Amino acid sequence: MLIPNFTPRAVLEAVEKEKGSIIFGVPAMYNALAMMRDEVLREYDLSSLRLAVTAGAKSFPELMKALEDKFDLSLYEIYGLTETSAVSLSTFSSRRLGTVGKPICGLKILDDSGQEVPRGAIGEAVFRVPWVMKEYYKAPKLTAQVLKDGWFYTGDLVRMDDEGYLEYIEKKSFIIVTSSGLKIGPSEVEFLLLSHPGVAEAAYVGINDGYGGQIPTAFVVLKEGQNATSEELASLCYHNLADFKLPKRIEFVDSIPKTGSGKIDRKKLKERELPQN
Repeated sequence: MLIPNFTPRAVLEAVEKEKGSIIFGVPAMYNALAMMRDEVLREYDLSSLRLAVTAGAKSFPELMKALEDKFDLSLYEIYGLTETSAVSLSTFSSRRLGTVGKPICGLKILDDSGQEVPRGAIGEAVFRVPWVMKEYYKAPKLTAQVLKDGWFYTGDLVRMDDEGYLEYIEKKSFIIVTSSGLKIGPSEVEFLLLSHPGVAEAAYVGINDGYGGQIPTAFVVLKEGQNATSEELASLCYHNLADFKLPKRIEFVDSIPKTGSGKIDRKKLKERELPQN
């Protein structure tokens, strides 16, 4: 069953009505489900639910564990692209929360100079897969940028541990570059903000500062009936992050824009006009 517009209650109603055993979604959806109050969950019969499958964005192990415990299910993560389909996935025998399991095809993890990085280091995922796309339609230059000598260059940053589990980190295009040239991955900051009991959603993006750099800006949605101040959230960040990763702006919003697949629409947020101080 497809749910046209995601809300946590819509998912619970569908599971109860259809006796659903498997749910598919993106991490932002599961974060919302994981933070639902127990008294709300008790209103629904979710006994048929066995497992959840997630893909499309960075997942946070703690929230995914909370989801498993709250719904008494197992979560499996898949990593893939439209151009390659699935390239790494969790299975019953190889599952580790916070990772996308183990690759099912050829993989290289490269640094900016095109050299393979050692295990545990972050680099760009480059795959060799027999089921890769042939080309982008009428876009030979774009095709040549991503397909080189049979390898597909994803533009995604990943890391592999010593046991071969692959962790999706971030899209290169999501990285925030400060005016001093330092690079910030938004997921770490977003997860920290979500740890605040009053925060329902968080997105961290770089807003163009007009001088070739970006203003690291956190957009925050509060839980219904909960309160949090920008000072509280700034203090949380100050005590848990390196100085260069700290948000320069914290903006409270009613909702965070999503793409059609439920991911955070970072492009739309980056184009948002900030109120003048």
